[in-house]
Amino acid sequence: FIRHSVTDVVHLAGYAYVRESIEKPEEYWSNNFCESLSLVQECIAHGIKRFVFSSSCATYGRPDTIPIHEGHRQQPISSYGASKLAVEWMLKDVSEVSELQYFIFRYFSAAGADPKCEIGERHSPETHLIPITLRATYDGESEITVFGTDYDTPDGTCVRDYVHVSDLADAHVRALDYLTKGG
Repeated sequence: FIRHSVTDVVHLAGYAYVRESIEKPEEYWSNNFCESLSLVQECIAHGIKRFVFSSSCATYGRPDTIPIHEGHRQQPISSYGASKLAVEWMLKDVSEVSELQYFIFRYFSAAGADPKCEIGERHSPETHLIPITLRATYDGESEITVFGTDYDTPDGTCVRDYVHVSDLADAHVRALDYLTKGG
């Protein structure tokens, strides 16, 4: 019998639909903030020292400048962004009175799938641009609506950068390593 103990936590859970968070704010506050608070309380109670939190670019709200830098003003415009920002504030406060170290990621536009197709997620209804675009390309019947024509781009439409989920997973492991080494 080998006993393993938990030493670190990577918190990736949360509701993540901006429009839905505007329609159902209480659900987002309950799930994203209250459940995160409960998780952090359990971590402290059980001596967890390292915590990596998957926050969101939605904490920034409407940017003053692009590209957005890490120190940009945070002024969320949805319950999703506000609930994620509140968890960030809570982690800061809790770390000042406990041994819990934390690392926060605020990434934009995660995309991709497990290269071995062993794990993944299902969306119903689908709201993510890449699967919607692939479906429209494949079936020739689905429509894609592009909003906005006044961006500073050659055709006036929005340009998005994506980060692959495998790269995000690697970054989270590196963040734990960073904290383990005293960072």
